[in-house]
Order: sequence, then structure tokens, then C-alpha cells
Amino acid sequence: MAQLSLDFPGVEVVARGITARGPQGCAFDGVSLAVEAGRLGVVTGPSGSGRTSLLLALAGRMRLVAGVLAVGGHRIPEQAARVRELVAVARAEPAVYPDAELSVREHIRERLLLGGPRISPATISAAFELLEIQPPQDIPLGRLHPDEQTVIAVALAAAERPGALVLDDVATAPVWSALHTLTGHGLTVLAATDRVPPGLDPEATTVIELAHPIDRDRLTTAAKE
Repeated sequence: MAQLSLDFPGVEVVARGITARGPQGCAFDGVSLAVEAGRLGVVTGPSGSGRTSLLLALAGRMRLVAGVLAVGGHRIPEQAARVRELVAVARAEPAVYPDAELSVREHIRERLLLGGPRISPATISAAFELLEIQPPQDIPLGRLHPDEQTVIAVALAAAERPGALVLDDVATAPVWSALHTLTGHGLTVLAATDRVPPGLDPEATTVIELAHPIDRDRLTTAAKE
């Protein structure tokens, strides 16, 4: 039997003036962006700027209090359930993260149970092959190198064959390389980092810069006065 080849139905992500609030107050405010299907969207900003919250909102997993958001033409909040089907979350702590105590095999089993109708053992194998990983199956994930842990999480999310994938706290070249591989196969990727890595292709990358929380809150207060 021929090896399954993964190609993704990437989706466009468009937001205008979106705002979200969390337990500590404003998570992000007035963010606008447009990431074309199959491109890399890089969310950058200092600690506290709302990077993780923005990723969760773009994935349909955090409620907005203002603005307009559409993923693959599906608007939030009216079609939030459909957006959650389209967008896979690889990691966005503390809401979504791989359990370091579980083995790779147990993570695979969990994804097969929870990952929806498009994931299968064949798509997991194809995702691992696409990202060139062959992790040991029976040791705890936390014993692997952090980059390998992250790429495994990315591969398992990609195995759902989503239209878009989100990943928080990207910091190293091997992880960026894995994300570029996925966009090369049509997947829209939204990744958050505290600094934009050098050498990104401007023709294939959209950078979304979030303000420092002090500046953001000052602007928000001024707008209300």
C-alpha cells in the first residue's frame, strides 16, 4: 500500500479590531490581521502582550468581546464550532499542552480518540514522516529533547488534517523548520514568539506585532476618555 501523502486545505484567517478579556483583565485589544491560506502568521510581542490568548481566540477557543473574526470564511461567534473543527492547537499553555508524563504512544492514542474524523493511524504516520521524526514510542514525552517534544505535538495536530494550526512559544530553528514544512504543504500556521527569527521569507510570512501591556492599557484608557 502506498504511503499516505499529507496536503492541507489551508484557510485564510482575517480579524478586524478583535478584543478579548481574561481573569486578569484585557488579554489583547483591537487586533487586526490577515493571514492568507497556506502562509505562516507570526504573532510576536513581549510577555503579557496576549500572544497565547490571541492564538486561542483565532482557534475559536477564547471568547471575543469586540471585533470581527473569520477563519476560512466562518465567522466567530456564529460559527465558532466550525472554526474549532478547522483549527488544530498543537500547544498553547496552560489551556492546551502535551502531558510530559505520557508516552508518545499514549499521546497518539489520545489524539486518535479526541482528534476528530480526519485523523487516523495513517495520517499520524504521514505527519511523522513529513516532519522527519521517529520518536521512541514507550518513554515519557518529558524525557525527550524539548524540540522533539514540540515537533511531536505539531505532528499530532497536523495529523488531524486541519485548515490551520496554532503553536505557542516557538523559539528554535528546528521547530520553525517544521512549521515551514507544513506551510509548504498548504497548511496555514499561526505561531507565537517573543522575537521574530531572522531569515523569514516576507513573501510567505505575515507578522502580527502585539503592544507591550503597559502601552496597550495606556492606549485603551485614552480611547475611553
